[in-house]
Amino acid sequence: MKNHTALLKQLGQYLSELEQNYVHLKDKSLYSKFDPMLFSENFQKIDFYLHEMQQCFEQIKQFTEQDTAQITFFTEKLLAQYTALQDAIKILQTPKSAVNSKPLLNKRDQLRQQIELLPPREKLVKYYEALQALNDKLYAQETQLNFANDEQKNHLEQQINITKQRRERCLSAIELLEEYLVFRDSLEDD
Repeated sequence: MKNHTALLKQLGQYLSELEQNYVHLKDKSLYSKFDPMLFSENFQKIDFYLHEMQQCFEQIKQFTEQDTAQITFFTEKLLAQYTALQDAIKILQTPKSAVNSKPLLNKRDQLRQQIELLPPREKLVKYYEALQALNDKLYAQETQLNFANDEQKNHLEQQINITKQRRERCLSAIELLEEYLVFRDSLEDD
């Protein structure tokens, strides 16, 4: 029951953060077409999609730890909904001029998309590689900061803060994926 409770707590936290981050956009309509397995309707307001995600979360909460297949299915669905909604909101927030002048996906986004398609264990390896790269980048930036003049220090401090934020998001993604894998492994052991 402990793994189920931890999973519920983590999923609830992710939903809360998502709602808080986009509360100012909840009445905006999304013109994205979603997989029918994720959301029941397309071209709705963000609040509609958040509500459907909350319903999915409520379904997960109703299951007992013995309902392994259902928990796994709805957890994967909720995580897919989370990713799809975030991606759609990013498109909504992108200025129209940026959409017209840039290719659909830059190299980093293409790599991120390829990683998202990997099985969970392979995805975790890639997340750890990304974490190592961010740690190396942070170390290099902090080393540069020690030798920088006053003009460069402000810019470097901003870069360091951005890298730290990316590192924290990476750590959160690793934590969530590890908890999911532990939970899934415990279900398979039963």
